[in-house]
Amino acid sequence: MKAPRLNKTTLCLFTLLTASQQGVAAELIYPANDAIVNNSVQAKQFLLNYFQDKPDTVISDLSVRYQRTSLMATHYNFDVIDNQGKNCHKALVLTVDKDQKVQRVYAQLDALTGQCDGTIEQPRTNFDITTPVIPTPTKTVQVAAQVYTPDPRTMNQAPIPTDGDFEHYTLPATYQKVTMPVLCSTAANPQCVLANDKVVAIDIVNLPEGIADKAEQQPQQGHLSFAPDALTNIDVTQASAADKSAVHNYFYDVMAFYHIDHSLRYVEGLGFNHLFNQTVQFDAQGSNENNSKYLNDINLLSLGMGGSPDSLDADVILHEFGHTINYFIVPDWAYGDTSGIGEGFGDYWAGMSTYRTQYQQGTSFELDTVFNFDGHFGGKSGGTRSLNDKAARYYPSAEYQAHISVNGTLSDQLWSTPLFQSLKEAVATYNADAFDAMNRIILEGLYGLGRGAKMHHAAQSILDAAKKLYPNDEYGAILRRHFNHHNLLPTELILAPAPQFIDTTLAATANTATSNGQVSAVIYNPTTRDMALSGRLTVSGQSGSQDLASIDKPSSLKAGQSQTINFPLNAQPQCGQRIDLTLDAALSFDNKQRMQQVSFDQGFVFGLPEFTEAPKTLNQAVIDAKKGTSPLQPMRKGLTYATYFNTGDQEHVGNDFAVITHISHPDHRELKVTLIAPDGQQVILHDHQAYYQNNKQTVYRLADYPQLKPLLGGRMTGAWRLEISDIAVGNSGQLIDFGVTHIQDYQCKASPNKPDPKPQLQPNNNSGGGGSALWLTLLAMLQLGYTKARSVKRRSFKR
Repeated sequence: MKAPRLNKTTLCLFTLLTASQQGVAAELIYPANDAIVNNSVQAKQFLLNYFQDKPDTVISDLSVRYQRTSLMATHYNFDVIDNQGKNCHKALVLTVDKDQKVQRVYAQLDALTGQCDGTIEQPRTNFDITTPVIPTPTKTVQVAAQVYTPDPRTMNQAPIPTDGDFEHYTLPATYQKVTMPVLCSTAANPQCVLANDKVVAIDIVNLPEGIADKAEQQPQQGHLSFAPDALTNIDVTQASAADKSAVHNYFYDVMAFYHIDHSLRYVEGLGFNHLFNQTVQFDAQGSNENNSKYLNDINLLSLGMGGSPDSLDADVILHEFGHTINYFIVPDWAYGDTSGIGEGFGDYWAGMSTYRTQYQQGTSFELDTVFNFDGHFGGKSGGTRSLNDKAARYYPSAEYQAHISVNGTLSDQLWSTPLFQSLKEAVATYNADAFDAMNRIILEGLYGLGRGAKMHHAAQSILDAAKKLYPNDEYGAILRRHFNHHNLLPTELILAPAPQFIDTTLAATANTATSNGQVSAVIYNPTTRDMALSGRLTVSGQSGSQDLASIDKPSSLKAGQSQTINFPLNAQPQCGQRIDLTLDAALSFDNKQRMQQVSFDQGFVFGLPEFTEAPKTLNQAVIDAKKGTSPLQPMRKGLTYATYFNTGDQEHVGNDFAVITHISHPDHRELKVTLIAPDGQQVILHDHQAYYQNNKQTVYRLADYPQLKPLLGGRMTGAWRLEISDIAVGNSGQLIDFGVTHIQDYQCKASPNKPDPKPQLQPNNNSGGGGSALWLTLLAMLQLGYTKARSVKRRSFKR
């Protein structure tokens, strides 16, 4: 649904992030059993056998709901029945590949509603429509027409309307000539209607609610028949708004018919030939409301005429058609994050279509905005939506309903942004081919889900599709980067440096030291379940690799515990050089499931930094979020501010710029840390990412953190501010150190000892505390760097 205005309701986040992502009801399961399933009967038996350890109160029986076939798989969707014969919206979906081998199960086994009487997803009542009279005998004829593609503003790259009143807006007579397939009679003077085997224009007689006093809101334009050449020069700018029977006023219907039909046939051209098993119905003048909607239970797009006619903006038409695609793939799309995902996908489909059109035309106009024509009319506040909400972050314990703002993030934009920005990066890499490839991946990824799906389920499903459809291309890696940026993938494993800087001086005094030092990292299981783990470590610039454990004999990493990994360096890097450790791992939480592949990169720096300015020791409380007093503001963020006055000799930010923070907090996912420069520029340093310890000490080097690059060349001296935002009630922390400086040099000293090629695995069960010796070592190391800096440049520091 394209809402009449964005709903800015704030979702209550009192319990945000207190549960792990594995604690949600639904999950994606990858059975280790390569069973063959040829039909729904065998699918049912497989699922009953797989979940035989569940009590009858959870699963007593399964009832086939529907079956879908995608490009790569067949998906069997079942209702779950308990021993009372009740169906409480539980669902199981079994996915098998083209060889009928079991690939995945989507399991939603918690009751999603108290209405367990089987009356689920009830159709609307008292909703009458009339359909056109199809002439007989008929044939399909390609008729010519002219339409806006995608809308009047984009075609002319026109400025934003000033007053938001459509009556004052002059529509341009700038159209694109198109052809479209319609049904025409075979008579001597043939007549045609806006219908074919895929799409049909209908008339809504009464509103969905069936309320009589709303009847006047229903513009019933009637069904027009026309000669095959009558639409060639159809011109909405010449139409009389009062004359609903005029062919020229039929432009709204022509716009909707063309864009729906064109998009539908594009989807089929991607290979989804069996998707649309019903004719798609639409009413381009469905109501006088300033809103459009897709009524999935009766397969009908209703476009509004309020504000401005929605059908003048192809973004609106194709957003609603995005809902159509979604519901044809998963008919029982409900509960969980499904409405937020649906709105985001609709925005993506509209934005993608406009982007594809402009790419073919060689133009680029407001690509990151949807509804950029219709959204400016009707007195709307924020009638457009962004496809580039970089600040959006996902919290699994929240529910993302349509148009809801969760902690300042609109659910629609949270889902559309990673899809659309991944598309743009893919197009930059693979050119025009990326449109088809990305759309195949995203549509394939929607298959195999069901009731109660969360955004991280859909994200993982899309990555599964990318791996199967394009295993040798970068599409999966591109999508993963963008999903990770928005926290849309489950945090099942954390790899953290311990410490960030490699101190060869300290290594030289240890019995296990190597001549070139070593990188030390911590692998942490943040979930509530024990995992089986295997993997291999590689380090940039170093020969060889290290195995954690083989995939046939994985090691065990208990819930909430960590393991330290040491990788000795056999080749000495340059002093101050960045070193990257890569962990290619496989993990599983259940011996009945296949090991799932994951990959992590962690950066280190060879040598100890010598800073030109020492950090400021604050030991300042990090203010916790608080419960609000108003239902409209159920939670108030906790905001903590600190200031660092840089008085150094360097007036501008250089390439060796660095920010030092030391924050202790029980759950760093609750925190957002923003740096504010003296000239007002803002940079996000930490954006709710998980961390394995309370203590988080970080030196943000400009060389390693791209978000700092906009500061390059800016003012260095003056007041730098740090803002820490806490978004969950219940945890408080401490800002221990804060500094803004440059790194003037690195201290490096090699030991004469020979390298030890064997991995050193040290279990560490103190993963939750702040007193780890690793971090005491880092603190001592950094203090050494500060001492060195002070000995080089003697000056006073404002504290």
